[in-house]
Parts: sequence; C-alpha cells; structure tokens
Amino acid sequence: MKRITLIIRQTEISKMFPNGLRVLLEDNASTLDAIKTVDNEIKKKCGSFPVKKYASLLQMVYNSRENRFYKQVAIQAHVNSKEFLNIRENPKLSIPDETVIILIPHGGCQTDWEEPIR
Repeated sequence: MKRITLIIRQTEISKMFPNGLRVLLEDNASTLDAIKTVDNEIKKKCGSFPVKKYASLLQMVYNSRENRFYKQVAIQAHVNSKEFLNIRENPKLSIPDETVIILIPHGGCQTDWEEPIR
C-alpha cells in the first residue's frame, strides 16, 4: 500500500480540505485511482460533489474518451519535492509512495477551454 496526497485548488473543495486529502492506495495505483478515491472521500463528507454542474472531480478534470486531462486543468506531481512525474502525459502511470499531486481544475493561465464530458 502507498500513501498519496492530493491537493485540490478549487474553492468549494479546498474550503473543506484546505490541506488536501491523504489517501491509501494499492501499490500499482495511478493518478486516476487517486482522484477516484478522493472523489469517494469528498462525497462521504459532503453527501454529493460540491461543485455545481459536475458529478465528480474525475468528470471535472479528465476526458475519459481521449484518456487525457482537459487543457484547462493544471496538474503537477512530485515525490519528496524533488522528483517530478509526468502524469499529464500518462494519467495511468503508477505513481510512487508519498507522491503529492496538486490539481487545479480551472488553471488560470489557460486560454483554451474544453467543455467536460457529461
């Protein structure tokens, strides 16, 4: 098992989880597995996903048809603040223990906007 921290820079979520969420995952888990697990934790605490127009964090940030994050999503992952992981290019990459993922669903500097799949 491995521990992953997911920090979400989105107002409705970061109000409830200002330090992010720390989750326990299987050894071969990916960024997508971490997001799904965090989605479950958010729904447990809130009863439903707190961002209007979206059913989940995964739906908000990930295009499942094309296996990629939306252009407007800023995402970064690192281990021990030293080793950065290219999870944007490979969302299904197995991430190491103690990875910290910072996720900004609506990255401020993006000019290209994609409408998430419903």
